[in-house]
Amino acid sequence: MAQSFTFTKPDSADWTLPENQDRITENVWITRQHTKSIFNYVIESVYQEGSPLGTLWAKKPTSEASNSDYTTFIPMTGSGPKNILGDTVSLYLVDDALYFDVEFHSWTGSNKGGGFSYTRTPVGTVSVMNSQVSPKSFQLSSSPNPFNSEVVISFSLPEETETVLSIFDILGKPVRILIFSQQTAGSHLVRWDGTDDLGRQVSAGVYLYQIQAGEFSQTRKMLLLK
Repeated sequence: MAQSFTFTKPDSADWTLPENQDRITENVWITRQHTKSIFNYVIESVYQEGSPLGTLWAKKPTSEASNSDYTTFIPMTGSGPKNILGDTVSLYLVDDALYFDVEFHSWTGSNKGGGFSYTRTPVGTVSVMNSQVSPKSFQLSSSPNPFNSEVVISFSLPEETETVLSIFDILGKPVRILIFSQQTAGSHLVRWDGTDDLGRQVSAGVYLYQIQAGEFSQTRKMLLLK
């Protein structure tokens, strides 16, 4: 029988300390600040849209979930994390290709300390799909933002499509093409080290990152500090 693990992050506990992070794998460390929702401390410094990056969730046990059930955490919960207390939901770690059944036991709301607890149980045999789980919609985010050396850009595709991920300066001048290829459905992480297409370090300031995937296009801002 798979071994379960119960994790608790107390209210007002320091989320930067290892004991207050559920370090599931080297790619996913789940924690929460005193406000907002959970995030992946490995690649995020705070919660943002799409957190925890590198994870997808389904509002049912893994054995009952199908490809189309998976999305990011907050949309999965419906009306909020308290809505899933006592229920078994499915967690998928994108980079590790691992599944867990997760039951949340507590969730402190109203920005009163950021406490939460859950029990996760690894799922040994999964027949949900033969390929990577794909989310229900396109998503684009970056972390940390602002950043001073390297930023992780996360994007999710509901289907395989030709994808271009580009960096522009605030005036719209092209700086760097990070991706120009066919990309599979699912969540993807790309790192940008603050250099242009010629390998030159760019100056501090506001930059735009843009994804074009099929007919979908979205542009967001990020701030490079020095």
